[in-house]
Amino acid sequence: MRMAILALCLFVSAFGHTQSEAPVPTRLLVLDKTFNLPILWLPDEPYAPVGDWLTALKIRWVAQGSGLALKLPYQTAFLWTTTSAKVIVNGREMEVAPLLRRGEDWWLPLVSLARLLRLLAVVNPEKRMVKLAALLQSVAVKQVALGWQVSLTFSYRLPTPPKVGTLREPDRVYADFVGAALQDITLPSLPDGSPLSKMRLGQFSNEPLILRFVAETTSPLQISVVGSEIGDEGDERWHLLLFSSEQREQWLGQIRLQENISTRAIFRFWGRFEEKPTVRYEGTTLSILLPSAPLLPLDNASFTDEGLVREARVEGQGTAARLVVTLLKPAQAHWEKREQGVELVIETPFVRPRRVRLIVVDAGHGGKDPGAMSPSQPSLLEKHLTLDIAFRLKRLLEQGGYQVLLTRTDDTYLPLPDRVAIANNAGADAFVSIHLNAFPQPGGQWGTEVYYWTLQSLPLAESIYRHLLTLLGRKGNGIRQRQLYVIRHTFMPSVLVEPCYLNHPEEEALLRQEWFRERIALAIFWGIAEFFGDLPTLQKQGE
Repeated sequence: MRMAILALCLFVSAFGHTQSEAPVPTRLLVLDKTFNLPILWLPDEPYAPVGDWLTALKIRWVAQGSGLALKLPYQTAFLWTTTSAKVIVNGREMEVAPLLRRGEDWWLPLVSLARLLRLLAVVNPEKRMVKLAALLQSVAVKQVALGWQVSLTFSYRLPTPPKVGTLREPDRVYADFVGAALQDITLPSLPDGSPLSKMRLGQFSNEPLILRFVAETTSPLQISVVGSEIGDEGDERWHLLLFSSEQREQWLGQIRLQENISTRAIFRFWGRFEEKPTVRYEGTTLSILLPSAPLLPLDNASFTDEGLVREARVEGQGTAARLVVTLLKPAQAHWEKREQGVELVIETPFVRPRRVRLIVVDAGHGGKDPGAMSPSQPSLLEKHLTLDIAFRLKRLLEQGGYQVLLTRTDDTYLPLPDRVAIANNAGADAFVSIHLNAFPQPGGQWGTEVYYWTLQSLPLAESIYRHLLTLLGRKGNGIRQRQLYVIRHTFMPSVLVEPCYLNHPEEEALLRQEWFRERIALAIFWGIAEFFGDLPTLQKQGE
């Protein structure tokens, strides 16, 4: 599906008259999400501060020298700097405005970003509004064994599957695509013998952005989502099936891994099922017996090294087809009915705290205090990695039913007495400070250590240390009693965790991997849950 497309930018009014050197409150609509942000309205184009709004586009970023390394959802990565006039994406050289750096903040030019991603950018300076939307590129129709297939291709992956339905007087079917915008395209001619009498497209809503496809039919038809395919440059083609209301044949369109975190995974099955497929358990492997082989390839877009699902594949043909799922650890699975098809939800046994507990998570260093630094380039800073692990631990703890308070949520310097005061004033039940070790001679030491001071903290240190060794597989350097400030002056059970050495080449390479940082957070989580007696014994699951 490699297609050339011109990303558009619409300036609703004269841009130069509303420029501002200071950030101005602005509404930014990104596909299906709305963000209220301070925007720099500069002469050439508006700039937005790097932040959570990029996750709506499934973009990951990390500071690297004088710029940002951006990773797009279709696995393309590139570097964008404060001096860039061009960047290379998928082998294509594209002109861009440079990034801006103001203090600790990075700012992205929104029109240039839209051009890179092949999105439509609608810029309205008068209303202080910017919209980023996927563009409809093409529509195709063909007859298939089960009925008629309509395929719509968009310039960027949409945030959610289309919502489909039927209408009467006259008979028609529709599909709504959230986060999409309409441009002038030519609809295909309808094939002879088609039950479709007319097709049309419209911008059903501008806020949120919704594009609607409608097909008028000569007789009542049903419409279902078959699934989607992703092109080499991130474009997405959604397939819809139009079929007779009297059809009773079972079929399976596509299986999509749509969520995959360390404690839960969700597979979406599009199709028609008379009954829910059978799930068989074989240790950490699940086998799901399918009614037929899927019409489209398995969509593993949500696969990550840090997730519960380690591998998924479809084996066999026809009624002998099955989905084989390999898990990180034993888990339970159950089915949930959806408007279109079903979902298989796979979950590890949840931690159930006996009462709500408050855990203070302290990301070591920050701001002017970078902590340890990796010897190889691009350099990893301890302050960035500890904050990343702290956010992961926060997510896991909250999923387990705990309350969580972070001592810092950004790259800010926080004196040690202030960290202690946050925990003591909040009356926390436990305090965990996350650090990464370093040795005077790079590569001279490696492995895991946990520090404590008071006797009430020793069991917590032992529990976290045991789980770190189990999940990370690094050398155990021991549990050590030290008069470190943050664990000596806090009133509750407190530990300082050093999972590995940032200036050891092997452990530095591991710390560059998201799945390894997720395992660090998971080990600390299990250690905390075990310390409080909230961790249930994993039960072997039967069929």
